[in-house]
Amino acid sequence: MSITKYFAFAPQDLPHKFNIGPDDAHIQVAKMDSDIFKGCIFQYASWFVKPFNWDGLFKHRSDKLIMLIGSDHNDPENLNAEIELWIENDKLVLTQTSIVFIPAGVAYGRLKIRNLQKPVFHYTCHTNTDRYEAFQAEAIADQGTYADSWVEKYAPVDGFLPPAPEGFLTRLLWIDDKKLSGAPYLESVWFHTVNDTGPETHTHDFDEIIGFFGGDAERPEELNAELSFQIGDETVAFTKSCLLYIPRGIPHSPILVPKLERSIIHFSGGNGGDYIKKVSS
Repeated sequence: MSITKYFAFAPQDLPHKFNIGPDDAHIQVAKMDSDIFKGCIFQYASWFVKPFNWDGLFKHRSDKLIMLIGSDHNDPENLNAEIELWIENDKLVLTQTSIVFIPAGVAYGRLKIRNLQKPVFHYTCHTNTDRYEAFQAEAIADQGTYADSWVEKYAPVDGFLPPAPEGFLTRLLWIDDKKLSGAPYLESVWFHTVNDTGPETHTHDFDEIIGFFGGDAERPEELNAELSFQIGDETVAFTKSCLLYIPRGIPHSPILVPKLERSIIHFSGGNGGDYIKKVSS
């Protein structure tokens, strides 16, 4: 079977699942779930392009990450919007590129997007399930319990920065269990140039999730770039925004970027609390 089974390429025919108004405020781009690969990590990517409200409080059986990235790669830390999100009895007000961690069973919601000047890239994953399930919930935790359940900036606790060619990328975000207790690993960057020096082939002891998305919210399915990605002994070249799921233990990489016309968003993470790779011999 082709390794494209690990990919969810945009555009996809995605059902509208959220009580969001107006209808055109939220552009769905790609989803990875059990319909694509049974047993995967659920992932979903979209763009917020207009102010809106999402009412109610919900919870999931799985841990959840929400990543919000401003679309201006020249001002990457700025969301150019104000996003209000409640976790239990704590209100988060986000104006910077951020990752929010919501543990399994914790109530969250009452999402409001205000003062949106430029589109915001939105990504979420449920690290312990291959499908989206939401249940109505009530806030029961003491105020302050989840007030700090989010991170800004690419700042691993150990200070390690993976090497990259000069000018190739801008580092955006990093979260893991060391950064925020209980959180799974996720990091994100902007790619700005071509690159023929992708990382060596390696494996992980956790299931990995990866995304490549064009930075143009008006043409969200287009990468405006050509990438190639190796899984096992096979390589796929692609030009569409996509999500990947790589089961633990499967060799993968390198990521090569032979053509790039406009900066793109890249992220990777998994259901491990730390990023550890084993170089394949």
